[in-house]
Amino acid sequence: MKRLLVDSSVLIMLSRRGTLKQYLEQKKDEGYEVFIPKAIMREVLDEPKELAEEVLQRSPATAKKITESMEAISEAIEHGLVRVETIDYRKYSSIIDNVKKHLSQLEATKEYAVKKGDPELIVLLIQLHDKFKEKIFVSSEDKELLRTLKLSAIESNMKS
Repeated sequence: MKRLLVDSSVLIMLSRRGTLKQYLEQKKDEGYEVFIPKAIMREVLDEPKELAEEVLQRSPATAKKITESMEAISEAIEHGLVRVETIDYRKYSSIIDNVKKHLSQLEATKEYAVKKGDPELIVLLIQLHDKFKEKIFVSSEDKELLRTLKLSAIESNMKS
């Protein structure tokens, strides 16, 4: 079984296109187990729910699109096409802090303004690698996140 971490950007894009379930089933058929950290789940379910409620009066059509996207992602989680994993904060807290610091520098923002999903995704990558001792794949549209992952891989290879 191969492991694939999926970022919120991919989940949202695919759900809006109406191809999320098809994508996840294809990955399952290809032998992938798809993971997201809890922070990504909050980004794709809780935050959009609040946004949909906020824009409902001004733009019912937009609220409907947001809700449909959120429901598709929720259904994928409920049906086991996406596994939500908990980060071991005790073990990886210093890594989370370092990732937040790095991402805040890349994004030219304060550490507290960095979305929680990005550092958790990176730490979940490390956690899954530690657990399974094999390559973990990542799917993301976030350029800063991918750049950080590439730098981490280069630094990791230099230490090996």
